[in-house]
Amino acid sequence: MTTRPLDALTIAYLGHYDPDYARNRILRKALERAGASVVQITDRRRFLARTPHLARSALNAHPDLILVGFPSQSDVATAKAVSLATGAPVISDPLTSLWETELDRHGVSRRSVSGLRYRFTDRVSCSLADQIWLDTQTHIDWYAAEFGIPAGRFRRTWIGADDEIMKPRPKRSVDTLTVFFYGTFIPLQGIEHIVDAAGLVEQEDERIRFVLCGHGQTHAQMRDRARGLALGNLEFVPSRPPGELAHLIADSDVCLGIFGSGEKTQRVIPNKAFDALACERALITGDTPAARECLRDGEHAWLCPPGDPRALAAAVLEASMDPEARARVARAGHELFEREFSLDALTRRLPPLIKELLD
Repeated sequence: MTTRPLDALTIAYLGHYDPDYARNRILRKALERAGASVVQITDRRRFLARTPHLARSALNAHPDLILVGFPSQSDVATAKAVSLATGAPVISDPLTSLWETELDRHGVSRRSVSGLRYRFTDRVSCSLADQIWLDTQTHIDWYAAEFGIPAGRFRRTWIGADDEIMKPRPKRSVDTLTVFFYGTFIPLQGIEHIVDAAGLVEQEDERIRFVLCGHGQTHAQMRDRARGLALGNLEFVPSRPPGELAHLIADSDVCLGIFGSGEKTQRVIPNKAFDALACERALITGDTPAARECLRDGEHAWLCPPGDPRALAAAVLEASMDPEARARVARAGHELFEREFSLDALTRRLPPLIKELLD
């Protein structure tokens, strides 16, 4: 029988996280493939109601390691208390800063009471964790500098994609060239630039169709913007579960990442980018330091300046006019995905991070 690197290891996956959210689902699958026994301990009630249950359940699991799932910040203290009782080290997976996320969504101001509370929570949760997982080195550099946390405590852990769901499939519809985006319509995603780019593309080629899937903060504004431009080439569709999203991606020719003009856009690579690579579809996303950590422009994806609908429209038109280039980029992106971001790749990459702590 083949020994796997995390055999006989019990991991308490703790927090108020959503087990079905891509980040949490992908990490759990990769850890289990590596041999770990992952005990999911999740409670989505408010802090005071969930904390005794989380702590008691984690103690009963007798973990060798505690992983606090995204969003991790408010449950790291609970994990630390369990750690003091059991000796199990704590990994925090914040994925994003609560403070920066609320600033980006215009939910708080920098010096408001709520803003300072989010910032305090980010900083304290990092100081309590033995190791912190973030998605890009650019994000790690910012986090370490912004919150005064030693850079050596962070580890880059790509988001990747669940390739049991997101996988290459033949396109069912071949009549039109479809440009696909899915998201939660937050400012980070820069959907206003996608809508404006659709208007510019329509002036050049009416055969290109844009499909925007999802719902969220700016959804109503984006529909109003599209109506104001009288776009005939753009369709809004409701949010879909991952299995249906995979088929929508398969029925597209080009998939879009993020194009917001805020600072956070510079530091992250979204789920949707990895999903496009996993499904072997040509990707266009913002040209950012984070994207440049792994994507080469014109090879694995087309990168264009964030916040620039003209550049985005030009990239869409370039991809539409050259099917051979589109196929080449999609193929190279998928090969990169299999090497670096697949479940198998994460299964190889996570055990050394964990063994650092256990050793």
